[in-house]
Amino acid sequence: MANWKQVSLAILVASLLGAGYWYYLVVSFESDLGTNNTIVFEDDSSALSNSTNDSLLSISFDDGSDDLAWSYTSITIDDGTSTFDCTLGGLSSSGQQTGKVQSNLNADGQTFTVLVDATSETSFTKMSLPMMSETESNSFSLRFSKTDIYLGENISWMSVDEIEFNQLTAVPEGNFSNDTSERLDWYDYDLSAHRVEPLNRLFLVNEGQTIYKIQFLNYYNEDDESRHVTFIVSLLSGEQIPAMNDPNLVQSSPCIISDDDSVWSHNETIQLWENCVDICNSSCILKITVTYENIEVKGTESIPIA
Repeated sequence: MANWKQVSLAILVASLLGAGYWYYLVVSFESDLGTNNTIVFEDDSSALSNSTNDSLLSISFDDGSDDLAWSYTSITIDDGTSTFDCTLGGLSSSGQQTGKVQSNLNADGQTFTVLVDATSETSFTKMSLPMMSETESNSFSLRFSKTDIYLGENISWMSVDEIEFNQLTAVPEGNFSNDTSERLDWYDYDLSAHRVEPLNRLFLVNEGQTIYKIQFLNYYNEDDESRHVTFIVSLLSGEQIPAMNDPNLVQSSPCIISDDDSVWSHNETIQLWENCVDICNSSCILKITVTYENIEVKGTESIPIA
């Protein structure tokens, strides 16, 4: 009897230790998304005037060695009353959207970050890639529910592994599939941390006259709530995405980033310029938010300009 009690106690202790270790893995989980770089600002106030094309400030990294691709990056300025998106190409998002699909242009002015509310267990959230918005139409591009993601009918697709989003600039060799009956194989499940982790995989979606490239980034929103799918998407080949001409979604960017390539290097200083909008003409305090892979970059948060 004593031996039996000792064995039972040992099993109980081992179970508690195992559960405790598993709980530790879950609560201490850190995503690979984002960057360890930290940002710092420098005032360019000597250039301020009543003009609408002044240089506002410079941004650099005071720590970190990551080079940030502009297709994954966003920069916004908040002057206390208005928010301004800054981009390279002169186009940015028009403003806040409603519904279960939120689409915003990244700093390259070509790539959208899309956040989809896939929380419903009884219905799918449908999305139109051409319009970068939620749709109730049966002619949808993608539909989402929890981890289930399906392509719509009359769409062909293929997947490409182990290549960076920016590196894929042309349609690779291979055959597009017309079978959209199976859900996309876009994630692995990490049992140790109890997390859904997107695969390092790109999906090419051929819809009409446009081929899109898509990379899934996250299954969790900024509050770490599950069933919120984040992905980036841009044109790979064919006709321009119709959403780029939708004034409710895209506008002329009020703020321009000075850079001449697709990457913000870790040792590079960039400047933010007004673009036909008088963001600051004298004394003001600007809050700058930089995100990478939809995760806010740490560092200085605001700068007084006088």
